Amino acid sequence: MMNKAVLSVALAGAITGLAGCATAPIPVYQLDRSEASIRGAEEVGALNVPIAKLHLQLAKDETEQAKKMAVRGDERSVLVMSRAESDAELALGLAREASVHADALRAAEDLKALRSRAAP
Repeated sequence: MMNKAVLSVALAGAITGLAGCATAPIPVYQLDRSEASIRGAEEVGALNVPIAKLHLQLAKDETEQAKKMAVRGDERSVLVMSRAESDAELALGLAREASVHADALRAAEDLKALRSRAAP
């Protein structure tokens, strides 16, 4: 009887120990999307737009944090990765907006220059 009790306690301890070492994997598609958005934001010029640069850095930091949380088995890593993906998408959108805005300003200046040349 004593051996069964000791065996049960040892088995329960081993299972608890293994559960403590488990990881909470981040879905690969989520990690891929976040990293793709980060790369896209960098390529579009987010590093040259202060607010986009801020969200880009947040996305990078959150991605690293989520990876560390996943290794520790923290299921909230998926939520942190979602936040990283959102920040990366926001950085990408802000960088694109800045680029479009700059293009629009150049077009307006070109139009103004054309009008001044065409005026009698």
